[in-house]
Amino acid sequence: MQLKEQINTGLTGLFDHPFRTFLTMLGIIFGVGAVIAMVSIGAGAEREALEELKKFGDSSIRVSSLEIQGERLTEALKKQTRGLSLGDVSYLLSSCQFIDIAVAEKIDEYGLYVLNHKPLVKIVGVGDGFLQASRFEVASGRFFSAAEQENAALVAVLGAGVASEVFGDVEPVGQTIQIERIRFKVIGVMQPQGSGSGKLAIKRRDHDRDVYLPLKTSLQRLEKWPVEDKDQYHEINSIWIEVKRGYDLLQARDIVRSMIRRRHSEIDDFEIQVPLEILQQSQKTQQLFNLVMALIAGISLLVGGIGIMNIMLASVNERTREIGVRRALGASKRDIVVQFLVEATLISILGGLIGIVAGIGISWLIAFYTGWTTAVPLSAVLLAFFVSISVGIIFGSFPAAKASGLDPVKALRYE
Repeated sequence: MQLKEQINTGLTGLFDHPFRTFLTMLGIIFGVGAVIAMVSIGAGAEREALEELKKFGDSSIRVSSLEIQGERLTEALKKQTRGLSLGDVSYLLSSCQFIDIAVAEKIDEYGLYVLNHKPLVKIVGVGDGFLQASRFEVASGRFFSAAEQENAALVAVLGAGVASEVFGDVEPVGQTIQIERIRFKVIGVMQPQGSGSGKLAIKRRDHDRDVYLPLKTSLQRLEKWPVEDKDQYHEINSIWIEVKRGYDLLQARDIVRSMIRRRHSEIDDFEIQVPLEILQQSQKTQQLFNLVMALIAGISLLVGGIGIMNIMLASVNERTREIGVRRALGASKRDIVVQFLVEATLISILGGLIGIVAGIGISWLIAFYTGWTTAVPLSAVLLAFFVSISVGIIFGSFPAAKASGLDPVKALRYE
C-alpha cells in the first residue's frame, strides 16, 4: 500500500471516531501548548531584561543612598560621616583608573508650577556626563552645557511625561517653569524612558516624571549644603558609574564598595547594583523555571503518548478481522506496521498543530491580560512539534508491532 493511501486510510479511521480521536489528542495538545506558552514567557522575560540592561549598560554600576535611622544614624553622625557626597565622586574618579565616568545625582521634591499646573514630579540635579552614563537621550532641544553646569544656570530639561502633561501640543523648549520661587528656562525634553517596571529588579522610578537641573543649580540655588537637619543625611542620592572596557565589572564593583565604605567609616549607608550581574541571576532563575515547566509539559506529553497507545491498542482489537483480510490479500507485516504508525503519527501531528495554535493563543492572552512581555521563538514551535511527532511514533510502535504479529488465520476467525 502506498504511503498516500495509508495516510488517507488513517485519516478515514480517525474521522470515523472524531470525539474519541479528539480525546486522544488532548494530552498532546496540552503538552505542546504548555511548552510553547512556557517558552514564550521565558523568552519574553529575557527580551525585556536585555532591553532594560541596554538602558543601564553592560559596563555600568549604580551606587544608591540608603536611609539609616536610630542607632546607626547616631553612630554615623558620631563618626562624622554624612552619606553619599560629591567628595565620594571626586575620590572615586581620582583613585580608580578603571572608572570612565562617575556622575552624581540629587533627587528632591519641590513644588513645580507651570501654566496653572502643579504636576507631581521629581526634581533631579545631575552632573557632567549624565547622558553618557545613563544612556538617556534628548528628544528636542538640548541638555546642559559645561558652562551651565559650572555657573549653576537656571535652566531645566523636562521628562517626556511632564512635558506632555503641562504643555500638551505646545513646544516646551523656550518656555518657563517655576520651582519654589525660582524661574527656570526649559532648554530640552527627554526621550520617553518607560515606567521602569522591568525584569531586572533594579530600583527605578518613572524617569518620564523627572525635571532635570544642573547639579550645582540643585545644590546651590534650591538648598544650602551642608545642613544640620538629620533628614538631609545624604548630600546626593546616587552615583552613576561607567567602567572602562577591558576591566572586570564585578571586581570593579567590589573595589568601589570597599573604597566608599572606608570613606564612610564602615557605615553601610549605601548599596551597589550591577545590572549585568542581576541579569545573570535573573537568567539562572529563568532557566530553573523553564526546566520545571518543561518537566510539567513533558508529563502532559507522556500522558498524551499513553493515550495514543491505549486508543491504538483498542483499534487493533476492533480491526483484528480487517488485519486478517489484508494479510490474506498479500499485505506484509511491514505494511501493517506502517499503517498503524501512520495513524498514531497523524494523531500526534494533528494534536501538535492544535497545541501550537493553543500555545500561541495562551501566550497572547497572558501578554494581553497581565501586561507581561511574551515572545514565541520559532525554534520552540519546531521543537514542540517534533517532540509531538516523536511521541506518536514511539507510543504507536507497540500497537503497530502487536497488529503486525497477529496470526492471519486466527485474525480471520476473530469475531
